[in-house]
This record gives sequence, C-alpha cells and structure tokens, in this order.
Amino acid sequence: MDGEGQEQVTKEMTAVAHAPLEIGRPWHSLDDHCQSVAVRTAAFLNGIAADKWGTLAGLWHDLGKSTPEWQGFIRSAGRSATEAHVEEQEARRRGPPHSATGGLHLLQSMGLEIGGPLAFAIAGHHGGLPDKEALRSRLADPEEKARYQRAALDAIAHQTGSEKPTWPTWLVSPASPDAGRRSLEFFTRILFSALTDADFLDTEAYFATAGNDRAAAQTQARKQRWPELRSYKPVLDAFLAEKHTSVPSTSVNLLRHEVLNACREASSGARGAFSLTVPTGGGKTLSGLRFAVDHAIHHGLRRIVVALPFTSIIEQTSEVLRNVFASLGPDVVLEHHSALDPERATARGRVSAENWDAPLIVTTQVQLFESLFANRPGACRKLHNLIDSVLVLDEVQSLPAHLLEPILDVVDGLVHHYGVTVLLMTATQPALHQRSVGARQFHGLASPPREIIPDELTSRLWDGLRRVDVHWPPAGSAATSQEPESFWPDLAAKFAEKPQVLAITHLKRDAQALWQAVACFDPKALHLSAAMCPEHRSQVLAAVKDRLKRGEPCRLVTTQVVEAGVDIDFPVVFRAMAGLESLAQSAGRCNREGRLAKGDFFVYEAPTAPPKSLRLHRDVAQTMLDGEPSLDIFQPATFRRYFDRLYAHKDLDLPGIQGMRAALRFEATAEAFQMIEQATTTIFVPFDERARAAIKELRFAGPSRDRLRLLQRYGVAVYPHQFKSLQAEGAVEEIHSGLWALCSDVNYDNNLGLRTSADASVALII
Repeated sequence: MDGEGQEQVTKEMTAVAHAPLEIGRPWHSLDDHCQSVAVRTAAFLNGIAADKWGTLAGLWHDLGKSTPEWQGFIRSAGRSATEAHVEEQEARRRGPPHSATGGLHLLQSMGLEIGGPLAFAIAGHHGGLPDKEALRSRLADPEEKARYQRAALDAIAHQTGSEKPTWPTWLVSPASPDAGRRSLEFFTRILFSALTDADFLDTEAYFATAGNDRAAAQTQARKQRWPELRSYKPVLDAFLAEKHTSVPSTSVNLLRHEVLNACREASSGARGAFSLTVPTGGGKTLSGLRFAVDHAIHHGLRRIVVALPFTSIIEQTSEVLRNVFASLGPDVVLEHHSALDPERATARGRVSAENWDAPLIVTTQVQLFESLFANRPGACRKLHNLIDSVLVLDEVQSLPAHLLEPILDVVDGLVHHYGVTVLLMTATQPALHQRSVGARQFHGLASPPREIIPDELTSRLWDGLRRVDVHWPPAGSAATSQEPESFWPDLAAKFAEKPQVLAITHLKRDAQALWQAVACFDPKALHLSAAMCPEHRSQVLAAVKDRLKRGEPCRLVTTQVVEAGVDIDFPVVFRAMAGLESLAQSAGRCNREGRLAKGDFFVYEAPTAPPKSLRLHRDVAQTMLDGEPSLDIFQPATFRRYFDRLYAHKDLDLPGIQGMRAALRFEATAEAFQMIEQATTTIFVPFDERARAAIKELRFAGPSRDRLRLLQRYGVAVYPHQFKSLQAEGAVEEIHSGLWALCSDVNYDNNLGLRTSADASVALII
C-alpha cells in the first residue's frame, strides 16, 4: 500500500489496534484499547500512588499504531498481522515498528524527568526493557522521529488532557545517588510490569470476546475461579484447630503449637521484615502460613507469594496447601515453577505468560528473583502484583551468595516502598541486615528483621527438637581417599544393615551410582533426583511415606532435593560432607517426629567434590569443625557464625548487578543475573496419560496459562550439554516455539528419570 493509500485508510476509518481472528467479528479500536490499558495500568499502580504514571503509560503505549503505515499494514494483513505483529524484531512479517513512538512523545511533551521512565516502559512493552544507551540511540534515530511526526494528530489531540504525575516520595530524596538510581530502575521495572500486564489482559479480553465462544468461556472462568484471600482465614483456622486436637500431646507437638501461637501473635505487627527461625520438624510451613494469612488480612494485603529453593519443595508445599484449603475448591493455589514461560514473544505465548493474579502463589526463588531482574515482558508482567503482598522466602539460607547484595537490595525496596511484608523462614538463619562482617561492610536489609519466636521460647525449642546424634567423619579423612567405583558399593553395604535408611549425595551421578549398588541387594530401593519430573518425584515420595508408616523396609538414595521442606522421617540418614546449612537440613529428615530417643545422622566424605558453587560452603564448615570437633549444628548462633565467615569470603555481587542497575542497563542486568550457573531447558516428559494429552494439546493448540500450569508437573530441566545430547539422539522435539518434549521411550527410566548419553556412564536399566 503506497503512502497516499495509507493516508486514506487513516482518514476514512477508525484506527484499530488488533484484527479479529474470525471474519465478521469486530475490530479492536485503538482508542478503546489505549483507554482500557490506561485504566488497568493505573489500577495496578494505585497501591504505590503511581496511578497517574500508569494512566500516561497506557494512553500512549500504542501511539505508533496510529501512523498511516501501521494502519495500512493491519488493515491489509488482517488476521495474519494480529497473530504475528507482536514480535517487532522480524519487521518484514510483523509490520512497522510502533512501540517507541509513545515514549518519544512523552519525552518531548513532559521532559526527561517524567518522560524517561515512561519511555523505557513504552519502548520495551513488546521487545523488552532496553539498556539506556540503546533506548537513547533508538529514540534519536531519524526514522523513529519521522514516524512520530506521522502519528495521527487527532490521536495526540484526543489525549492531551492527561495529568503530569509527581515522583514517589522515596525517589525525591534517596539515601545516596547510587541508591536513588537503583530505586529509579526498579520503579521503571514496576511501571513496565503494570503496562505489559494491562496490555496483555486487554488484548486477551478482546480475543476472548471477538473470537470463539470457547475462548471467551475459558477467559471468564479464569477470572472467576480464585477465591478471595479473606476466605482462606476461616478455613485455615478450622484446619489448624482440628489438627491440634487430633495429634497426640507429645513434647514435639506441644512445641509446634507454641510456634503456631507465636506466629498468630506476631501477625498483627506493623508491615515490614520478619524472620521465623525454627528447627526442622518444628511446624514451620503451617506456622508461617498462619502468620502470612493473618497478617495479610489484618493489613488488607492482596496476596501471599511463597518462594522456595527447589521444585521438590513446591510439590509438597502446594499439596499441603491444597489439602488445607480443599473446601474452597480445586483452584486455591497457583503453582509456578521456573523456566515455563514461552521463550519467544508470540501472540499466544505473550498472553499465556504467568501474571500471578491468584491470592496464594507458590513458586521458586529462581522464578521470583530472575523475574525481578528480567527485562522481557513475559517474565516481568507479574511483578506489579507483588505490591501490597506478603512475600515468604522459605529456606532463605539457600539464596545464592554471589547475588545476595542485589537480591537483598530489591527485597528491602519492596518492603520500604511497595507495601510488601517479607518473612524469612529457615532452621539455619543467616543475619541478612547491614553490618560489618570482618573487615568488609555487608550490604543487606536496612535493619534486622523482627524475629517471631520470642527469646524465652528459642532455647526450649532448639533443645526440645534435638532429635539426632551426629556422627562426624574421622578427623583428617580425605574426600578422595577412595575411588568412586569402590566407595559406593562399600557405602551400599552399610545400607544392607539398616532396613530404613536415607542417603543424600551432592551430585546426581553419585546418587545414581549409589542407588545401583544398593539395588543389587534391594531391588525395591528408591531413588530421587532433579532428573525426575515432579509428578514422578511425588509418586516416589508417597511410596516412601507409605513404607515408613507401615514399618516396612525403605532404602532411599537422593540428591539435595529432599534437604529442605520435604516431610520424610528416617531413623538413619547418611549425608556427604557439605556446608552446615545442608547438613542441618539433611539432619532434619532424621527422626523428624521424635519417635525414637535419638536418630543417627552420619556425615561421610564423598569421593567426589561438591558442585563448584558449594565448595566454599563445605570448606568453611570443615574449618569450623577442625577447630571445634563437637560442633553443634542445632544452635542458631552456629549458623550466624558460619554465614558471616562464608559472606566474608564471597563476592556478594559477583556479576556487578548493582552497577548495571544504577546505569539503567536493563538488558545487561537480565543477562548477568543468573541464579543457576548454566541456563537450563525444560523438557516435558510424557510420563503418564495426563502428560501425553497435555503435550498433544500444546503441540496443536499452543501455550496457555492453564496448559503450562498442568505441564509443569512433567518438566525436567536439563543443562546445555544434556540438551545437545538429547537433540543429537533425536530424543526431543520442539512442539511449540521454545517448548520441548521428549519423544523417545528409552530416555526416561522409571527409577532414574531422564537419561542422556552425556550423563555419567551408569547403565540405564539394571
């Protein structure tokens, strides 16, 4: 279409934002779309008094679509444009770029101070938040300026009445220039989140009503299914009351009830940072939930987000919460694993990305924090829903030390500026507030969190829940004194002496080798690792609990996936020498319910080294043990000393995230902030009929939030070398853009999980 034809389109027709997917359905008016997105974005930001910022972002985010060339494109391409245009990187198929035009307008009309954050959010609402220099170059491009000049003048005139916003108070007088720049960076990120989610939701609503009836029904069902957070409280109260009266009045259960009462009493405290330091087996999960629900309702907060370090804990925690709130219906918990949002920003993929619109969310720390430092719309759209929430960081000791400074800076900002209450839960609590650690300054939370457990209860709690004898390895024993080929059979021989025993290794290949050795004399021995999909692990854990309850033989070999939050109770546990936090968490799987006078916890020197990221943890623990042979891993003071030593030897911002944030380098920050050393790819496994059906639907219907929520129960994360091996074997296929499924029957073992030729040379079938 030539320039004259484009001008004619604009003059004779109302500007449109999207074309219908079916002939005869109404087009999506650009004015209606922008007005609706403005209302939604403003509502999302009302909790931090930034609604006027949201209004501006929404009104102007699609100004570039009012140009004659873009209107000519959408009118001529119709449905194909709607399905494809959202990825501007391939402009040949997706029409003229449009996302920066509104940002350029606000810069020119409101100046750099106000227009700057809005320009970032608007320019990035399709392709992602850019670095400052990239945005500056883009907006200075002559073609971009010419495109702005060609924007429909009536669109600009129609919306000039929007008010100029004021800065949030915390951005006016920051503690330091760098702190102010980082606060501006995060405010821009939240603004971007609110805009992208509002844009996605309005687009989704249009396609639901302008598309087929089934799509409309699905969208409406999703909007209606979550209960109000207030309705969770009476159900939880009734569950806890019944639980208290139904369990025996043992010393362990009485202490658990005191922890629960302490959480109830603390819940009416002012919003801010809290800590809950409870020994393993002390009822931390339900007590923390009690605090979160009561606190949220007391202060009128909108949702609770529970972030856990491992997917194995998500599975158990989500199951516990669903059982607690079963009377509210099947959809009471949003379970959101990592790496399950579509990688490419396709039209369907963008709207199917998770936005945390539920009142109770269980996710991973990786999903939470990589989203908080991300720049892509699909990853960031959920972030504004953290405003006015309770954020529970369970097993907080597992936060990666090399990223601890930026993590704590953002958490502190959420607490002080975004109405968030954070609860730090663990049995092995590090001190995470600002202070001197050795000769260096620890840049943590502005002030110490308020500990929920009162001093008078602390000593009784730790002494009363001391349920194991720790057997340390002989002094001076070398980790490599024995070859793996002989070590694992020797350890397996000790298993033969114990009818119920758990062994925890620090590597998957170690667990596989030990399990094979144990299975030679006990074919019913069980294995757990991250190579198994969540549904598979859940079935194994159910079998473990059933055997233990019946008093039957139960020998389990596992990696660290059971170390924290997995509710199993063995009389004997073996654990490879590791950091003190790992040892204490492993010991928590031993005599957990206190049925024995004492359980036996054996620490052994493995013939292999721990993962690189955990070697310093082991070395610090070994140094402390060398100086204190009777080291007590059941006292909070031990862990404060341990973590202070660990942090004194670590670069707590190894990639330089804080400097990138202060320089407004959003894309660089996202690339550098990696909680997992190597990027992983999730492979969906056709583990059962439910998985096979969902994979088939994904292949032919594409991603949706509901479909991906189901499939996360069947995903296995693999490292690049494993992924390449699976590809070379023809064992995986891409069933949608960036989404992969296993198509081989021989690469998933019923005992060991997903196997590749790149794994250690352990036989697939014994």
